[in-house]
Amino acid sequence: MTQNEVNALIKKLSPFLDESSEVFRELAVFFGEGGKIDVHQDDLQKFLGRKRLFRVIRLKGESYKDCVYQLVDNYPESMDALGMLRYYKAPAGPVHWEHVEAAEIAMGQELTMNAYGWAPDAWTLFENAATGETEGKPDHEMVAILAFDYGD
Repeated sequence: MTQNEVNALIKKLSPFLDESSEVFRELAVFFGEGGKIDVHQDDLQKFLGRKRLFRVIRLKGESYKDCVYQLVDNYPESMDALGMLRYYKAPAGPVHWEHVEAAEIAMGQELTMNAYGWAPDAWTLFENAATGETEGKPDHEMVAILAFDYGD
């Protein structure tokens, strides 16, 4: 799907979502081109369901797993979300899939302690085109896009 097609689909499914909003931009990234794990369009429809509030959380850490623990520890409200779409940004260089896998296992282990029913619950990974990070700056990132029920 091209970026224009993704943007048009978001507008169609959620006509009142402002195109300049952070949520719109991050959904366009998540469902756009370049992800290393294929994502499904029907997850977008589920995510943009009726009566939803959205939140974007950006995390940086020394590892993907560190980002997951930050999400769980610092944003406990994320466990109350109806749906979560998340993507990891790999540091420059080759992707270490075992580190991403460790983060997703940690996410699953943390969630077993909480009753949850995220629909959808999807993730992907994007490679970083940068050729290096500033010394001391965390180079692993996770962006979580959350959907909450705002009730009646």
